[in-house]
Amino acid sequence: MSYTDFGFLIFLAVIAGLCRLCPPRLRNLLLLGASYAFYLTWSARAALLLAAVTASSFAAGMGIERARQLQTRAWLTPLVVVALAAYLLAFKIALLGRSHGIAGLAMPLGISYTTFKLISYALDVHWGKMNAARRFSDFAAYVAFFPQILAGPIQRPGAYFSQLPPVPVRAADALPRIYWGLVKKLVIADNLAPAVNYVYANVTGLHGAPLWAGFYLFPLQIYADFSGLTDIAIGAGRLLGITGPENFDRPFTATSIGDFWRRWHMSLTSWLADYVFMPLRMATRAAGSLGLAFSIAVNMIAIGLWHGLTATYLAFGAAHSLFIMADVFTSRARARFFKRHSKWDGVGRCAGCLLTFHLVAIGLVFFRAARVPDALWLLGHLFSGLGASGGLFLAMTDSSGARALAVGLAGYAVLELGERFRPDLWLRRVPQGPRWLRWSAWCGATVLLIFGVALLLAHSGGPRSPFLYEIF
Repeated sequence: MSYTDFGFLIFLAVIAGLCRLCPPRLRNLLLLGASYAFYLTWSARAALLLAAVTASSFAAGMGIERARQLQTRAWLTPLVVVALAAYLLAFKIALLGRSHGIAGLAMPLGISYTTFKLISYALDVHWGKMNAARRFSDFAAYVAFFPQILAGPIQRPGAYFSQLPPVPVRAADALPRIYWGLVKKLVIADNLAPAVNYVYANVTGLHGAPLWAGFYLFPLQIYADFSGLTDIAIGAGRLLGITGPENFDRPFTATSIGDFWRRWHMSLTSWLADYVFMPLRMATRAAGSLGLAFSIAVNMIAIGLWHGLTATYLAFGAAHSLFIMADVFTSRARARFFKRHSKWDGVGRCAGCLLTFHLVAIGLVFFRAARVPDALWLLGHLFSGLGASGGLFLAMTDSSGARALAVGLAGYAVLELGERFRPDLWLRRVPQGPRWLRWSAWCGATVLLIFGVALLLAHSGGPRSPFLYEIF
């Protein structure tokens, strides 16, 4: 059951209704049961494995807290973290084989996200940022919370537990966010996907215009797809009384590559900054700039390999590590220049935005390509035979559908306006006035939402394009 399935929307509506009828002290138990019911629609064996890992981590958290109090924690926390990392690594390695090994038997849904949740829990208890959970049901519901299980956002344990018992928000604060996520996925990402898939499936037979199309379209597709998934997750969580962290903040308006990573997949980058980069930076601070460069490289390569243990993801992480090093080590010089030449601030921001987008697009070529040679071919043949590539471009649009491409691009233009003016917040601005006016506004908005969702689901009646981040 995916988030774009009609069955999921019915399931969510039923659980949200039960959550409002349920006594507050029992709501988290309801969320736990609902999360495992959702998980069972994917794999019963994976659900059993998740329960086993959750129970082990719960016991480990209690042990880490006792060890902290007795000051004998030196070995236990590293052991727990290494065991969880090995658990994640085992499945990532298994995916490389043809038969997929253990991953083919019981690949846990959202394994990267649940493992990161468990590692942050162990380390936060170890560092004394929080006490170990006392109720297993609270902890298990945090780990398996179904709106976040597919692809995050990665919620810290303290932020989840502080919201217990869950208090569901008004539908007006949640449903528009879900709807906005569905629009991003079904109208934009799924219409751009055929053209992107065509280019990367035939990359070595193309040159010029179609390669430029793949170069520019994939960043738009992955942003609409992944941020749409996040919007649905955040909206669904709010409907159930749990507010998740924001994951995107208009990343393509970033004026530097460092600024981009502060706006893109924010829950992952902040997690790695707190649990990987900062500890590593503190350990290497005596090495000065060399230590900083090493810390950046490890952090960014970890981001790349988190997606999968392949050469393309390694190249993606390595490329971004070089981009960020260049950004960090030139930041002071750039700041001095613009301080002396303030009239160039506007030009600098525009140039920085354009440069950042193209650096991100270069990195995403490695992210999307099946092999590193394919990525290098695309980047190396962008300017090859431009004048004679019109026929190849027409073949691409014929194969992928010119109408779908036009709808996807028009939808993305609307997305940019939407990100600026936030239509998911409009229902909160219902005018204050006579009851008949307020009720008219609510009824009209409800009818529009129901009609819009029906159109979206009808649009997705063909073969479903899975979320790109479901596989991580």
